[in-house]
Amino acid sequence: MRMSDGELETRLQLSIQRALWDLVTPNLRAIAVRIESPVIHARFMYNEVSLGEAEIVSEVEAYVAADFIPPLEPCFLPVSVADGVPRSLDEGEFWVYRRAEKHDVGLRKAEECDRR
Repeated sequence: MRMSDGELETRLQLSIQRALWDLVTPNLRAIAVRIESPVIHARFMYNEVSLGEAEIVSEVEAYVAADFIPPLEPCFLPVSVADGVPRSLDEGEFWVYRRAEKHDVGLRKAEECDRR
């Protein structure tokens, strides 16, 4: 039985988050995912990508691949997005992870005030 797009997105979010246990470094700013079945694309946005962090991305990719029956194929890439450069989604992507950043906290407080 084939999963719906919503079910696949939920399972993928949970799989990536579990695969990240003990692997989140201070440099990881965000993870954006796009599903182009059978390929699952993920961009791991780091301040600056180190060799160790590239290896972490490969490890997370392997954990996620093990959670899904082929033909789903993860394609995870580490990318550099320097502090101060806004994190953004490319077309078709959704967030799986975002660390708290100073400008995000200010935006959330402003949104809360607007709702009151």
